[in-house]
Amino acid sequence: MATATNLRIDNQILVIDKIISRHIDNLDALTRGTASQDILSQLRTFVEHIMLKIYANGQDIENTYDPNIRKAVNSVKKRGELKFLWKFHKSLQITTSHYALDEENSERLMLKYYEYLLRIKDFLKTNYSLNVLCNLDKFPLLQYGYECIDN
Repeated sequence: MATATNLRIDNQILVIDKIISRHIDNLDALTRGTASQDILSQLRTFVEHIMLKIYANGQDIENTYDPNIRKAVNSVKKRGELKFLWKFHKSLQITTSHYALDEENSERLMLKYYEYLLRIKDFLKTNYSLNVLCNLDKFPLLQYGYECIDN
């Protein structure tokens, strides 16, 4: 499970991670589409808090959109090694902010976003010793006997 921390930003990341993980754990009771809808509703905030953590550079920082999250997004955007995070955020801004997605489209997006989530999991573990998305491997990638991920 997640590591303990005293930073407010870390705690917020871990709270969102717990919500995402709970939806993955409940896949037996939900369809993959329903779980995807619920997870997608958390991802933009999750990514923005990760960007805020990077921007804060080890400091505790206020969880406010103006100016901190806005500055954090712009800061990450300028760092080539974090291009994946910025691209993911940009995609989430479009898909999760402006549309109410049905189960089928949510499911497709989760399959598309799975690689981003793996990269985030690895990035946070490697750079901050922060364990998130520990049960991501339980999210089913196969349907009807073939992989649904488009590359």
